[in-house]
Amino acid sequence: MATRRLRQLQPILQRCTQRPFFPQPAQSELIQVTPKVSLFTDKVHIKVQGLPSKAKVTLHAMTEHEWRRKPAQFVSCSHYVASHSGEVDLQKDASVGGTYTGVEPMGLFWSMQPCPSGPQNIRMVVKNVDRPVLYKLSVYMGHLPLSDLHIKNTQHEPLSALEVERVVMPSNARRIPVREGTVRGTLFLPPGDGPFPGVIDMFGLAGGLMEIRAALLAANGFAAFALPFFGYDDLPKTFTEQTFDYFEDAATWFASHPSIHPEGVGLIAISGGAAVGLMMAWHCPQIRAFVRINGPGFHGFMNLHRKGMLLKKGVGLDMDKCPVTEEGQVMKDGWIFPEEDIIPLWERDVHMLTLISDDDGQYHPHVGDMHKKLYPEDRCHLIEVVHYPGAGHLLEPLYTPHCRTCYNPFFGQDLLWGGYVKEHAIAQEDSWQRILNFMNKYLPSSS
Repeated sequence: MATRRLRQLQPILQRCTQRPFFPQPAQSELIQVTPKVSLFTDKVHIKVQGLPSKAKVTLHAMTEHEWRRKPAQFVSCSHYVASHSGEVDLQKDASVGGTYTGVEPMGLFWSMQPCPSGPQNIRMVVKNVDRPVLYKLSVYMGHLPLSDLHIKNTQHEPLSALEVERVVMPSNARRIPVREGTVRGTLFLPPGDGPFPGVIDMFGLAGGLMEIRAALLAANGFAAFALPFFGYDDLPKTFTEQTFDYFEDAATWFASHPSIHPEGVGLIAISGGAAVGLMMAWHCPQIRAFVRINGPGFHGFMNLHRKGMLLKKGVGLDMDKCPVTEEGQVMKDGWIFPEEDIIPLWERDVHMLTLISDDDGQYHPHVGDMHKKLYPEDRCHLIEVVHYPGAGHLLEPLYTPHCRTCYNPFFGQDLLWGGYVKEHAIAQEDSWQRILNFMNKYLPSSS
């Protein structure tokens, strides 16, 4: 697999420019990152050499993004003590402070947080998947907290700095905008002629088009369709205006695409998108494998219509049980639903992987267990439930920084997603591999 990824990334290595995105000091050779260009979900090996013996140093990482159309920086740091030979190796040496501690080879990536001098309570969203995500790694003498490195008028000169590229979509994959009837989105195809195992990918009630997971699925050999359902292009402005006809049309179009293996497709959905995804898995015959990420076992609180008729009534949401805390609103105890509102997916031969974060502020973790208990004994092989202690609602591809709370445009306020940094990182690493294994197991393989 490593050899195949190196072949996929070779065109990007060849086109890397000489001009860095970040200004770099002369001693960039002190920091070594292998490989310097890598897939977003791949591990890298970080070493610092040429330091004074037993020197105390701070490693720092920074990446620049946008949040609600404004610039935003995400940063991290770790504290190390160099060896007698003046080396720090993140694969074997433990961080003794900073945004993470212990032996964590990828800690500088997963422990990132909003820059102390910038906006807080924001989420790192990779929007331009055809461009690498750029990180600046720096090393400083002494053990410095993030606040010291990012307070204005405080000067700390790095000993060395290096730019690292993390690729979301390899250049030999294909990104195809989709406008088919009313269906909108982006199709990602791996290299080759196919047909490929196909996966529909949906996010939640933040709306818009989110492409990162679909692009990474294509990097792993799947044809993936990033499917928005409101707040994008000419789609309805809000989810309440969308009908189930749209999702049926999307499943029909995607499953019949000549690049997709004809024996059924998979579906991945998170949060409010998972509520609709559950309805798709129940009603759309093309779906044969479904990954539900922190979503309910029922349809959400909005009525869903098909062909002008009510298809499914939304469950109740008691706002008196949805307190607004200092960190954001918590809705997990507000859902009102009897057992008959649970979608009987066991009626179809659809395999479902349910991923549950136990510190989710929006859906109670017992909902997934309740769903599994309703499966008849002879159908229990169709459902798998995995719990992640200490993880929050927004389970995303591994090494994406944890977001505990941020603004949600659908609800018009901050929502408490929950979770803790390290526990969430562990959950994202495990869940990403589970998703890939699950889809490889239950979808037809490439020709």
